[in-house]
Amino acid sequence: MSEQDVESLLLKISNIEAIARDIKHKREGLNRKVTSIANKRNLLNEQVKELIKTAKEEREKRDNCNEAIVNIKEQKLISFKEIEGFEEQAKRLDEQLNGSREKNEQPKRRSEFSAKKIRRSIQDLEWKIQTTSNLSINEERELVEQITRLETKFREVRETDVVARDLRTIKNRIKVLGGRIRSLENELRSQARESRFHHKTMIQAFKNADVLRKQADELHAQFLDAKEQANAIHNEYLSYIREINRIRQDINKNKQKFRAKQDAQRQEKIEEKTEDAKKKFEEGRKLSFEEFRTLIDKGLI
Repeated sequence: MSEQDVESLLLKISNIEAIARDIKHKREGLNRKVTSIANKRNLLNEQVKELIKTAKEEREKRDNCNEAIVNIKEQKLISFKEIEGFEEQAKRLDEQLNGSREKNEQPKRRSEFSAKKIRRSIQDLEWKIQTTSNLSINEERELVEQITRLETKFREVRETDVVARDLRTIKNRIKVLGGRIRSLENELRSQARESRFHHKTMIQAFKNADVLRKQADELHAQFLDAKEQANAIHNEYLSYIREINRIRQDINKNKQKFRAKQDAQRQEKIEEKTEDAKKKFEEGRKLSFEEFRTLIDKGLI
């Protein structure tokens, strides 16, 4: 290989290196793009995870509200059944109470007051019998009959008092149960509102997650495309680097061959000069300093 050929190869290397630098710059730009896309994609994926987590938490809260709603409805149903039972009892007691009052032709008033009045009348009559000494037999008989009638009346009134007391107790229970039902209805509405809120929040979180997931998928596709381009550019860059190395190896090999050839030519000239100097020495001709030195180095003189 001539010196001109070597210079041509060195020029070719320079051109290839310029191309390789451009390709390397382009590859670095693609790598930055790949990193940027990957960071955006990863950020979106993290946001998707957070939204999914929020959606699951909201779903759990909604399910808890729905479970509470079912429980409240069961309690309301139990309370309504209890009220129905108490209302049936109250109806029977009310009919019994009204029938007793109609039978005794009593106006509707406080039975406790009537019972006390009757009891006091009985005591007064008994006291009259015990303390009046000049009563006739007919008068005493009349007082005893009055006491008997009053005692019968007292039992009837006492029975009415018990029915009235039971009726008041049942009505109070119905009132308490009515208040409990109203409280349960308020709690039911509150739980229903909270359930709707958590359900709406859950749905929105899932929707937002789907939107971000699609964006993340698009970025991932861009990431794969940019990475593929970067890899292709990198492989192209490596091919130019290999080509440069190959040419340099060829140049080095040819330089070695060229140096070996030069060494051989130099050695050949030395040998020729040595033979000339030897011949001149043998012929007795005058030697130059260089020729004299060559013969000495060769051990010929």
